[in-house]
Amino acid sequence: MIKIKEIKVREILNSEGKEALEVEMVTTDNRKSIASSPSAIIPGRKEVLTTNHIHTNILNQMIEEIYRREFKSQGNFDNFLNQYMEKLGTNVCLPFSLAYARMCAKNQDMTLVEYIRKIANYHVKNPSPIPLVAIFSGGIHNQEEKGSIQNIMIAVDIHPFSKSVPVITKFYTEIENKVKEKNVLKYYGASSGMIVQGLTEDEKMKTVEETIERLHYEKYVSIAIDVAAEHFYKNEKYEYNGQILNSQKLNDILMGYIQKYNITYVEDPFDSDDIQYWKLIKSQNQNIAIVGDDLFATQDKYINSELANGIIIKMNQVGTLTDTINAFLKAKRENMVTCVSQRSIETEDTFMCDLAVALGSTYIKIGGPRRGDRIAKYNRLLRLEEWDVK
Repeated sequence: MIKIKEIKVREILNSEGKEALEVEMVTTDNRKSIASSPSAIIPGRKEVLTTNHIHTNILNQMIEEIYRREFKSQGNFDNFLNQYMEKLGTNVCLPFSLAYARMCAKNQDMTLVEYIRKIANYHVKNPSPIPLVAIFSGGIHNQEEKGSIQNIMIAVDIHPFSKSVPVITKFYTEIENKVKEKNVLKYYGASSGMIVQGLTEDEKMKTVEETIERLHYEKYVSIAIDVAAEHFYKNEKYEYNGQILNSQKLNDILMGYIQKYNITYVEDPFDSDDIQYWKLIKSQNQNIAIVGDDLFATQDKYINSELANGIIIKMNQVGTLTDTINAFLKAKRENMVTCVSQRSIETEDTFMCDLAVALGSTYIKIGGPRRGDRIAKYNRLLRLEEWDVK
């Protein structure tokens, strides 16, 4: 059992220069741990409550109760947090869960990777997760092109992760220089994908594919797209790139991209209520990853492999490490590919990297190699290859 004697809650800055919550815990034997939570620009409809407003009285009540208790396990602690989830939200509760996990790992003289494997009772090793790297961003990441694909990415299938990094940085810089020369780079999106003007999505994908070919990366680099269709779905229609489309027309457009380019991963191609077309696009694409984010919201009650063969894992969609692991394990039981993912608004916390490595996630979404909050994830994955980071 672990007894916590001190908890500090502070506001730190996130990747938007706004407030994020950080939790520091100290045990009675003076072991310390710290964690913070990312957040979404616009949470999906199925996500557990998130809030940027901290109810101080309720938070203090929860902390006082933590002081009075001794917790037997991660599951025991996370079940306690769930009693406060509705009032405090995931962005408040998650840092408590993750700080507690880091503290338990230290208390048991384990790496965080080893601790996660132990509590999950899941020991399947993967060479390393395949990084998904944002190249071009749109959708809610681009205020002028909200009704567009949220991220056009590359999937870099090289192991271990350290061998993929030079490919990522060279590829990203190559396209960055090209759009700068054309004077179409406006700024960088939330995931460090490039926001450009004057290029259609077809032209963006063509640019990515031509760069793959020019650099001779065809054997291990492919295109991945995050459509994030829920964010441009209104009144059972899709407001896509200035057009009002029904589901069949959007499916035709997406299938056109899939047939034209080497796309191996498609995330949230339809709204989470558009079940018929989730089933259709999955049946049309047996050999690529059709991945649900807003569809499943990292909650095992929503997971259904009839709708998609892959799932995004975002810890703050559900609010505790235990519930995150439960969703991951249910997806694996249904033979789904998994992708542990960043959020649009990040902190320097790198817990997601340990989670992805510990559970052998198929993919990890870490954004483009720009900005400190994203670079922190790259560097953590590089360190984790040595297996001795605590």
